[in-house]
Amino acid sequence: MSEMVEVLAGTSLFLLAFSLLIFDIPRYTLSLVSLALFSSKRRSASGTVCEATVSVIIPTFNGGSGLAPSISSLRRQTLRPVEIIVVDDGSTDQTRAVAERARAQGLVDMVICHGTRCGRSAAINAAARFARGDLLLTVDADTVFEPNAVERLAAAFGDPLVAGASCNIAISNERDSIWTGLQSVEYLMSITAGRSILDVVDAIACLSGACSMYRRDIFTQQGGLDVGPGEDMEYTLRLRRLGYVIRFVSDAWAETAGPASGISLLRQRARWDRDALRIRFMMYGELSFRHPLERLPDTIQRLDFIFFDLVPTLSLPFYLAYIVLLFGPDAVLFLSAIYLLLLWISVFTMALVFALFQRSVGNFGWKMALIFPLYQGVYLKCARFFSYSSEIIFASSRNDDFVPPRVRRALFGQKRWPNDGGPDATRSAYSRSYREPSARGRTDRPRRLCDNRIRHTRILCRLFREANSLSRRPGQRVLAKIFGFTAVHRADQQHHRGERWIGQGRRRNRKGAVSAAR
Repeated sequence: MSEMVEVLAGTSLFLLAFSLLIFDIPRYTLSLVSLALFSSKRRSASGTVCEATVSVIIPTFNGGSGLAPSISSLRRQTLRPVEIIVVDDGSTDQTRAVAERARAQGLVDMVICHGTRCGRSAAINAAARFARGDLLLTVDADTVFEPNAVERLAAAFGDPLVAGASCNIAISNERDSIWTGLQSVEYLMSITAGRSILDVVDAIACLSGACSMYRRDIFTQQGGLDVGPGEDMEYTLRLRRLGYVIRFVSDAWAETAGPASGISLLRQRARWDRDALRIRFMMYGELSFRHPLERLPDTIQRLDFIFFDLVPTLSLPFYLAYIVLLFGPDAVLFLSAIYLLLLWISVFTMALVFALFQRSVGNFGWKMALIFPLYQGVYLKCARFFSYSSEIIFASSRNDDFVPPRVRRALFGQKRWPNDGGPDATRSAYSRSYREPSARGRTDRPRRLCDNRIRHTRILCRLFREANSLSRRPGQRVLAKIFGFTAVHRADQQHHRGERWIGQGRRRNRKGAVSAAR
């Protein structure tokens, strides 16, 4: 121990500060300390009475096991939803039977069944067309709410500028494995602590996919969710660019199930990290340090990602190489000293969370805190580094299986070749030209496929720059055309003509069905 103290004492303050910054944990500690100092400015809508009506949308794909508890928790709310809409997005398990049984019992008002999987965004967009409430609450099938969560979420919309809000999330299966226990501690720090301070400065960058609430009129006017990867972050950033306010309601709690194995956790985080990098930098160009007409909260949320997430992650291998070259045989001793320091900081952070939010992770969570610095600073940091690298080099989010293959082909210009060895083999054309064989054996003229989402983003940015000269209503019509249902419709029309697709005023229904109790 004395040797570790000597090594830390001989280290420069800059290297010590960067060593703590690169492993994330002090970031949340600073957030909590700032929140405690400025607690008088902490916003709370718990005392506000909301008269708006809420429609709940539950999109699910093979989520029948968690659907019934989620519906039951919604029926126990102090602010009762006017309707609950379940969208079975082509499930192959008992999801449809569970949803129909709940509808027969009067617990669910509408069940929409897709013949084949269209994606989470398409499911929510389809249900939003039938919703009657002033507010839309989108919920994952495994999310369970506390009795006052919906009321507190809806109270945040007392401000007419608020277009979206998300609640506080905890892990419901924290005792299932060591991975869920670590996620429970992580959610307590990153969501409860991190987003609370970002909410104070109006810098929330992403509405949680597990539980988010939107204004229905704004949601429909802006075309709904993007059908590509990372739809929750894309829609949040779109609303921010349009001048709306995004809220995080820390006293509205919900629980969701986390991945129980290390491999499932890596797959989930790889998808989140790739989507975040692609949406922020390719679609919205947030890598630059100055944006014209950008508000201060937007600058804060953008620089928060760059300086506390992107730079430390990409610097990790260079940092480790520098430590080895600088300390030589004492590198392990230095890193061990840093780990003990991070361990003390993480325990202190958890105590601050308990004091500020009266929320604890239990005895199992406190035990997981002993290895949390290793989980947060090494395991997830290395996974994030590989995710960012694969996205920068290979654009891996294009092959995200969270989005159905036919939707990916419509979005990213991927063409299926007839003799390439399988139905899932595609040839992606990021910026290359090729000749596609025609049915009669002739070759069509060379076609240069471009990334549709990048083109849409350029149009969107031009609308933002011309916001002073455009009225809101024409701009909203253009945005609705850009980010509406066009991509899904094109995919359905080209590849699944006989299936149900939701268009603008036109519907086909052969394999899908809509059942409602009116």
